Amino acid sequence: MANHPDSDLVPYVRGELAPADRERVARHLEDCPECREDATAVRALLENLARSVPAPPPIHWGRWRAELRARLDGRRGRHAWWWRPVPLALSASLAGVLLVLAILGGPPRPTGSDPASVEEVLLGRRLELLRQLSLVERLDLLEDLDIIGQLDRLTATSEG
Repeated sequence: MANHPDSDLVPYVRGELAPADRERVARHLEDCPECREDATAVRALLENLARSVPAPPPIHWGRWRAELRARLDGRRGRHAWWWRPVPLALSASLAGVLLVLAILGGPPRPTGSDPASVEEVLLGRRLELLRQLSLVERLDLLEDLDIIGQLDRLTATSEG
């Protein structure tokens, strides 16, 4: 068979495959002697590994509880930094200041702007264009001539 279940051999030997996959690998092992040898080698290797690993020591639950109790008592003595009164008061003050700024809209802004002064600034920016009004009119005329010259092409593209 061309499709060997190499990655499924270890789970097959350990009995971890789903029933459908287990059946598929078993059928393949019946027909393929190479994979059958590999499965036997994997089984022997896993058995040797299981024998070579020592058994874990028994758990002494009384000692474990005593260690856990000591750790918990040690934690009760230490509070996080935000439980200390000074940082807590500073944090509350900062939150209050931010809340007041959010409600009032931040620092005061000058509100009495004169609309005439704004218009003067805008006109001042365009003053150079107004001084060269005749040049601007000629440019406008050249633009209109360019559009007139392209009317034939524009009508041809809109019809087609």
